[in-house]
Amino acid sequence: MLSEIDLKDWIEQPSIPLYDVPRETPVKTPNGMLLWFSHIDGMYSLSYDANGNPVHMKAWVKVNPYRKKQTP
Repeated sequence: MLSEIDLKDWIEQPSIPLYDVPRETPVKTPNGMLLWFSHIDGMYSLSYDANGNPVHMKAWVKVNPYRKKQTP
């Protein structure tokens, strides 16, 4: 499951095409949905929503990836 609480240790980044996002990264879609991006599979991707349901988006859709905060 993925929620805003899970993202407290992550920083939202500017939007980029999904094919440039590293595997196993949380992303925010253009409509604001939070997903756990798994990988690209041809023209489409495999991601999971907060309920663990698979979501397939086009590989070139622009999303906002998150990156882990640096620990001092």
